[in-house]
Formats: sequence, structure tokens, C-alpha cells
Amino acid sequence: MNNYGELWRDLIVDGSVKLFWNKDIFVKYHQQIALEGFEIYSFDCSSWDNTNFHNELSSTLRFPDYYGQNLDAFNDCLSEMEPREKGFVLAFENYDAFAEKQPEIAYHILDIIQTSAWRFLIQNKILMAFVQSNDAKLNFPPLGGMTADWNNEEWLDKNRGL
Repeated sequence: MNNYGELWRDLIVDGSVKLFWNKDIFVKYHQQIALEGFEIYSFDCSSWDNTNFHNELSSTLRFPDYYGQNLDAFNDCLSEMEPREKGFVLAFENYDAFAEKQPEIAYHILDIIQTSAWRFLIQNKILMAFVQSNDAKLNFPPLGGMTADWNNEEWLDKNRGL
């Protein structure tokens, strides 16, 4: 952890989207980041497909009724969110199941989050995504110009059983 003792600062150095394989580490980071004043919005992506993911995103994130059920609308509504405290985390569990079915959409959701995270930082707000995968080899092209890296404890392949 950095000199400030804040996990979030360490996590966003290389981008705001962090990958997790081990569910215990995923939960541990949830708990630690919540103690730092972050709101956590959790999603189980195991049954998501190309249409129903919008329902869960809009419901959980309390998007307005005019949410257009498309990625442009997701980008717009996400950028309008206001955290009550320091910031918020979108925590996606079983994201690999969705990414396998809808790789392009799965990528674009994370790309939108990363791009929005940079805009949020300019406004002194913090947005992060914790992405849990049961596939230790899950990876994405650069998101918002940044790669989605494994968390500090699972960065080495051997720590993900590879």
C-alpha cells in the first residue's frame, strides 16, 4: 500500500479496471475499499446476455427511466452518477461468462468505465471496476488507452494457478 495508506490510490495507478480470479481476494478488496468510503454496486454476470445486462445495470445503478438500453446511454448515465462519499466501485462477478457470450459488449462496458474514470478524477470523484473472472487467462485490449491488469496479489500467473 502507498504512503497514504489508501488501497484505491494503489489500484488506479495503471487504470481503474482491476481483474480478479480468486473470489476470496475479490471479497477482501470489496471489504477494504468499502472501509475507505466507497459505494459498491455488485453484479453477477453469469446469466447476462446481449440484452438483459442493461436491466441489471439500470436497476442496480438507479439509472433514470429514460435510460436507452444501449452502450451510449450507459456511458451518459454513468457519467452523470454522483457518489455519496469518495467514489464508487462497479463489482462484476463471473464476468468471464458474459465476456465469452458477448466479447465485444463486455469489452465496451469496461472501456466506458475506464474512460469515465478519467473524467471522474478531474472532478475529484473516483470510479473503479472490480472484474472477477473464473478464467485466469481473461484479458482485454487496452481500455481507455490502458490495459486491465490483475490485482497486486494475482498479478503473477503462478498466483492464478497458471
